[in-house]
Amino acid sequence: MIMTKVSVALATFNGEKYVEKQLKSLLLQRRKIDEVIIVDDASTDSTADIVKNFIERNRLSASWHFFVNEKNLGFLRNFKRAIEKASGDVIFLCDQDDIWYKTKVDSMLSRFESNEHIKAMYSGFKVIDENDTFIKPRSSLMHSNNNLIKFRIEPFDTVKIELSTICNYNISPGCTLAFTREVRDIYIEKTKNICVHDWEIALIAAFLDGLYFFNTPLTNYRIHPGNAIGLPAFSKKSLYSKGKAALSCCTRVDNAKKVYSYLSAMEVYQNLLPPDKLKVLTNSVSFAKTRLNALEEKKFRKLLELYRCAGNYSKSVTFKGRLADIFCVLKK
Repeated sequence: MIMTKVSVALATFNGEKYVEKQLKSLLLQRRKIDEVIIVDDASTDSTADIVKNFIERNRLSASWHFFVNEKNLGFLRNFKRAIEKASGDVIFLCDQDDIWYKTKVDSMLSRFESNEHIKAMYSGFKVIDENDTFIKPRSSLMHSNNNLIKFRIEPFDTVKIELSTICNYNISPGCTLAFTREVRDIYIEKTKNICVHDWEIALIAAFLDGLYFFNTPLTNYRIHPGNAIGLPAFSKKSLYSKGKAALSCCTRVDNAKKVYSYLSAMEVYQNLLPPDKLKVLTNSVSFAKTRLNALEEKKFRKLLELYRCAGNYSKSVTFKGRLADIFCVLKK
């Protein structure tokens, strides 16, 4: 399948501090972007003016389209609106505060075009702070993608991600994800706007047996106090005060609730799934419910049941995380 049109779906909200750097990185792509859809979620700062001025100054109005919501919809519905307006063969998700490498679109698009089985693909990323300073995580030999992927992938490799993996955890920030119009159409038709949009899109691609990861950094992902969704492992609080949040029972219960609600919302896609994939999803939902019950009810017996859930526990929760679960259950 030859891809001919590239869309970018960019959601903005009170992003005046960083948005122009992101817009510049889109404009400077080696492979020109055919369509940029920007939807602002009723910002109260100068974000809208910055975007409008950038489009006018660079004479981009023919292919860059800017919309402002009448009222704040929240980031999930705002991203859905941007995705809904995108008409490309391949759609890239974009956050307002990152910086794309100039080779990002070209590198990812070439992989879509050379492999018709790819329905969605994440790329790697590097982390920067509010001052554009790189933050380097402590590396783990048997992990990849800043330790978000819990197995080893060689640099520059493009690998298929199994449904069992993406059901257990998301493997990269949404700003590193691109997907086909086929996936976009399914998402727009069926989403309940419960699951985080990029994880839901990745799950749809995995349902279609077409989720991939390209192990090279193509985005500088910015961590700062205003992130709608950040990566806790890279926040300054976690870098200098490790362990406190991980051991917080309230935090662990809240996170378990989110995962269970996200995976449960995927049941609307059951008609896409052959029996083997439906079983993977059903097992993952069951595991998420069992873990939530164990943490909420503080039942050590239920925690032990997690080790019988098709390996989900060891695959989706780190060793330290499993110790924190024990601490949470035993703490009265």
